Formats: sequence, C-alpha cells, structure tokens
Amino acid sequence: MASLIFAILATAAFLFFGYSVRKRWVGLKKIGQGAEEPRSDDLSLRLINVMRLGLGQPKMFKDPLAGIMHFCIFWGFVTISIGTIETLISGFLNGFTFASLFGDGLLFQTFLLSQDLGNFMVFCAILLAFYRRFVVRPKRLASLEKASKIDAVVVLSFILCLVTTALLSMGARVQMGELPGSVLPMSTMFSGAAAGVVTDWHRFDTVVWWGHALVLFGFMVFLPYSKHQHLIWVWPNIFFKSYRGRGRIRPMEFDEEAESFGVGKVEEFSWKQLLDAQTCVECGRCQEQCPANLTGKPLDPRKIMHDMKLAMYDKEQNPDTDKKLIGDFVKVDELWSCTSCGACMEACPLEIEHIPAIVDMRRYLSMTEGEFPEELQNTFRNLENNFTPWAFSSETRADWAKDLNVTTMAEKSDVEYLFWVGCAGSFDERYKKVSKSIVNVLQKAGISFSILGTEEKCNGDTARRLGNEYLANMMIEENIDTMKKYQVKKVVTGCPHCFNTIKNEYPDFGFKADVIHHSELITDLIKEGKIKEKDGSAVDSKMTYHDSCYLGRHNDVYEEPRDAISKVAKGVDLVEMERSKEKGFCCGAGGGRMWLEETIGTRVNEDRAQEAIDTGADVVATACPFCMTMMNDGVKAKGKSDQVVVKDIAEIVSGQLS
Repeated sequence: MASLIFAILATAAFLFFGYSVRKRWVGLKKIGQGAEEPRSDDLSLRLINVMRLGLGQPKMFKDPLAGIMHFCIFWGFVTISIGTIETLISGFLNGFTFASLFGDGLLFQTFLLSQDLGNFMVFCAILLAFYRRFVVRPKRLASLEKASKIDAVVVLSFILCLVTTALLSMGARVQMGELPGSVLPMSTMFSGAAAGVVTDWHRFDTVVWWGHALVLFGFMVFLPYSKHQHLIWVWPNIFFKSYRGRGRIRPMEFDEEAESFGVGKVEEFSWKQLLDAQTCVECGRCQEQCPANLTGKPLDPRKIMHDMKLAMYDKEQNPDTDKKLIGDFVKVDELWSCTSCGACMEACPLEIEHIPAIVDMRRYLSMTEGEFPEELQNTFRNLENNFTPWAFSSETRADWAKDLNVTTMAEKSDVEYLFWVGCAGSFDERYKKVSKSIVNVLQKAGISFSILGTEEKCNGDTARRLGNEYLANMMIEENIDTMKKYQVKKVVTGCPHCFNTIKNEYPDFGFKADVIHHSELITDLIKEGKIKEKDGSAVDSKMTYHDSCYLGRHNDVYEEPRDAISKVAKGVDLVEMERSKEKGFCCGAGGGRMWLEETIGTRVNEDRAQEAIDTGADVVATACPFCMTMMNDGVKAKGKSDQVVVKDIAEIVSGQLS
C-alpha cells in the first residue's frame, strides 16, 4: 500500500513538473515574437560554456563568501541527487538500496560518505544563507520586494528540510545497525542529537523518510513557479547567449507598414529576451554594480528583468490587457538612466543580457512615441544635419589634421590602416590633441594610414543607444559604402565607441574589417620595436588608469592600455583604483548619456573622479574621448584640477617617443 501511495505521489509530482516547464517554454516561444538572430551556431563553444559557466560558476566567486556558499549548495545538491535516485527507487521497491546492486564494499561506502558530507555541506550553506539574509542583510538582498524575499525563504526552507531529513534518516539506520556509522559521521551526529527523544528508531526512520519524500515532491511542484526556477532555465540561457560582443545591439528591419518600432509591448521582445527575464533569480549582483543605481538613479537592472517577467505573465493570463509595458511595468526614467556600461551583464552569473532589452524599449520611445529627453532634440538634429552630435559643419571635420602631412583616403587609399578619427577626435578641442598624438605615434612607427576626412560620419553608436535606429542606420550604411569604396581592410580608432560599433555591429550591415583600438596598436608597436622611448625618459609620476566600459567590459581590452603606459613611460608608478578592470566604474557618458543632463541623484563622473583622486595619482590616464571629458569635469568639480591632470594614453606615449 505504501509503495502504491508513493508511486502515485511521485508520478503526479514529475508529471506536474514536466507540464509546468513545458508550459513556460511554450509560453516564451509563443509570446516572444520579436526578431532574433540564430543562436545555435558554434555548438561546441556553446556546450563548453554551459559546462564552464553553469558548473564552474566563475562569476559567483566575485563575491567570495556568496560564491563559496552557492558552490556548496549547488555541488552538494548535485552529489545528493544520487541519493535521491536511491530514495525514489526504494519508494517503488520497498527495501531497495544501492548495496543490493553493488554490494556493501568500498563503492557503496564511498557513496554513503558522499551523501553524508554532501547533505551536511548543503545544511551548513543554507544556514549561512539564512544568516546573510536576516543578520548581515546586504543591500542587494534587503532591497528585494516582499514577495521575492518570501520566495527565497520558502526555497531555502525546502532545501534545508530535504538535507536535514536525509541526514536524520541515514542516522536512524546507523542507530539500527543497518548502515556503518564509520562512513556517516554527520548523520550519526544528527541522530545522536535526537537519541534522547526517539524510542523507536524504525518508526522514526519511516516518518523521516516519508517527510523527505513529501518535501522533495513539494519542492518539484513549487520550483517552476518560483524565481528560483533559474535552476531550470540557466542551462538554455547560457547555451543561447550571444557571442557577438557584450551589449551588441541587433539591427532592425524597417517595415513601411509597421505601426510601431522597437519594443512597446511584451510580445515584441524576442524569445531569448523573455528567457532572460524568466531566468533572472533577482540576486541583485547587477544592481550592486550598476553606476546609475549606485548614484541614486531609478534604474535597477534586476527590476527591469522582473518587470518584463510580470508583463509576460500578465499577457498570458489576460491576452486583452490594457496595461502598458512602458509605464505600468517599466518606468521611462529607468530606461533613460542606463549608461550601457555592461556592468550588469558582467556581474550576472546567469548570462542575462540587459542592455539590448533596454535599448529596444528606448527605440519604441524614440521612434514610435517621440518621447525622449528634450536635450536630445538638438543631438538628433545635429546627427541628421552634420553627421555628428556637435553643431559643427561636417566640412570642418578634417581641419584638425592640417599641417600634419595626413592624407585622406580620397588622396591615398593604398594604405595599411584607415585611421577612423571619430566625432570627438575631429571636433572636440581637447580630443583633437589626442588625434594628433595618435598621428605622431603612427608616423614615428612608419605605419601607412589615411583618414576619411569629410567623408567620415558618426559611427552610429550615439543614435543607436538612444533608440533612434533609423538615424543610426542611415549613417552606418553611408559609412560602409564609403569604406567599401576604398576597400578598407584594417581600421584603427581612438574611440572605444567607434571601435565597438565598427567591430561588432557593422558586420550585421555587411561590412567586416580588422578593427583595433589605438591602445592595442600602440602596445603591438612597442612589442615589435617600431616605437621606442627617448633615452633617459623615465617618468617621475604616479598614474591611475580609468577603464573605458566599451573597451574593457564590452571587448575585454584591459591589459593593453596598461602595458602601453608601463612599457614606454619608464619609472611611472601605475596604481589601480578600487574598482578596476571588469569591475571598473563607468564615467557616466555611455548609452548616449554624454548628451543628457544628470538631474537625478549624484553625478556618476564625480563619483569616479573622486575614486581616481583617492589613489593619490597626479595623472589619470584614459583611452576614450567620453571618459576624458567626464573625468576632466569630475576632477574640476572636486576642485583638484591644479593637482590632477587627465591624459589619453596616446598623449602619454607620444610625449615619450624619440
């Protein structure tokens, strides 16, 4: 009779679990109708990363204590799942143990020891998890909504009950002489603690065993409806992650009959974007790194995913719902606060892609609703009329290069590199000096190059990140036509935003070239001995380097800028800020924020400038025009402009060359 009851409960739990998972997957594919590029290429790479990122969990260890705790829970759970298989079989076949298959020798005893230690490891990790949530209370957990907090407590309680009942059941069998206590020290300890109140170990074992089974079935039924369903969805989410550059913006197809552009309804997201929302466990690691959130802006990347998921559920339950994705779920100010720095995506252990979803909703606001910050009217007008965010005539784009013996592609196209100057390098008075320094380095290294001059237009990054895809497409396509005309094969640029867009996004429009940032090329030239420092040119200076988000997190270029400084500026004391490399703090200008006022919270660039000042450095090195502007303004705002100077890497290197 007991076996029959167990069989009914187990079958019902497994069928309900399978039904729930399938229903959610079908819902994702059905609701998510937005266009999405294929995500099944590079199968071997995808499978390797599922194992590396899913099983190894390297991102979890960026918070060491939480990483160790999660690692113990995960791997402990994997280990005790073998014991769960034994439990399930014994429910159908009364009295079954693995000893009946393999004997009670070394193999079985190793299995018992693994179950004992695995259950105890999870037990300790769960207690630590409760301690962190209710005593330590880190901000990212304390700021969760009440429902999410309750959800987490329920899941942790399920797991705690599972491992506790497992330890007590094995301990009871030790007390009855059915299992060897020598390989079950933790279970023996648990049963020993209960020895004072237990009078019948056989009955106690039966009660605990059934309790274990019922908790297991309850957990299976609850899990697909919990935010901890990431245990299910993390595997396909990692498998289908993008390998085209972090934060890469997918292109749009413009249908003249379309009533709207971008994503204004939840069903206009792609299935992968909805899978991202479904996968999010709301751990808050993204919030903890988000520069907008840390400076008092309304953006919380975790909440964006949460609201997308709520909108999806609302659409499923009420197909004719009047609720608006942007307004009733996601707030407008949240979307415009994003700097697209990629800190959220770098921090996320589940490989969720926040930036593309935010930009898709910005597209709707900009192109369909015309609802964007007032100051962007001038930015869009300048881009449309002058092909630059600045109000300068495109006819003066090459004036900075007068008297530098720099050729244009129209004059000389048979060169190794196209030097893509960018808008800042052409028009911004401060960054023109950087463009000249890059030219000096290239000329002294004997590198053949030309510029496009007046034929160059804005790369499209600003318009794309601000949601004006139509304007971005116009400039991208014209730039590509120009580069194809000159058969450009290699591009070097001093702007990480130009670098990222031409390298990672222009291929979507039919153009691919070898694109390199000036810091990378300078490092290569040093290694090849093509540029050398002056004799006795040691620098008596303390420097710190500010990582550009679009160079670092978006393209993994971290060491080259540092190498360029240390190998040419001999004797320099290069110190790191508290937040550097993959954890570097944004300057606040990305995602089109360069052209927007900061009216909420504190200024991102001032926070970052203070961090640079705190290192005691007298030079802040940058490798991006936006970063240079923001760091300069930040240093001035802190009243330290007479003590701290901001220089581009190209300027530092150029000044040291013989």
